[in-house]
Amino acid sequence: MRAKGETVAATRWAVVAVIGLASAGSVALALTVLLAPSGGSVRDTVAAAPLALAAALASPFVATWLGALALRPSGVAAAAAAPAATAPEVRPAAPTGAAALQLLALLQQEGRFVDFIEEDIAAYSDEQVGAAVRAIHAGCRSALRDRVELLPVLAAAEGATVTVEPGFDPGAVRVTGNVRGEPPYRGVLRHPGWRSGGVKLPEQTGGSDASILAPAEVEVL
Repeated sequence: MRAKGETVAATRWAVVAVIGLASAGSVALALTVLLAPSGGSVRDTVAAAPLALAAALASPFVATWLGALALRPSGVAAAAAAPAATAPEVRPAAPTGAAALQLLALLQQEGRFVDFIEEDIAAYSDEQVGAAVRAIHAGCRSALRDRVELLPVLAAAEGATVTVEPGFDPGAVRVTGNVRGEPPYRGVLRHPGWRSGGVKLPEQTGGSDASILAPAEVEVL
């Protein structure tokens, strides 16, 4: 494509040069006829009006050059004529909440968490519920620990005495009880809190539906 464009440009300028030379010759011949004395020669014409003859010879080149510039394709047209660059493949954005749904699907897959939450356990005894919870707890704990790094907000055991320093983040530490004045506050740690140190979820394929937490199972008899 570039070689073709260079060939077209060279041809255009060659035509411009030929037109310029032909125009200059025509102007020179006209000046010779008009300015030469009766029976004089071209040398006499040049001697009589050198500046006029030089301007006449140069004017066709200037006019042709300006015309070539005017006919040159603009940057916008050249850009439009150039082949469009191949756009990178854009993968569809994951639906809102896809990561949370993916984690919920993993909890269902390994611990049947959704089944347990949706089950009405009012009719079961505490012994029956306790036996079922052990298996669900083990599966959900494994699924969660493998994908989410869980860290305590305050590194102390429950029941320990801790100090909440000034400038603490109220979103990370909730102060309750007899709160008076400004921090620091001293109190008993009732819960250390949890924060995430990182999430490692498997990459979803483009064709999967994140809203499907567990596929329906049909046994053909």
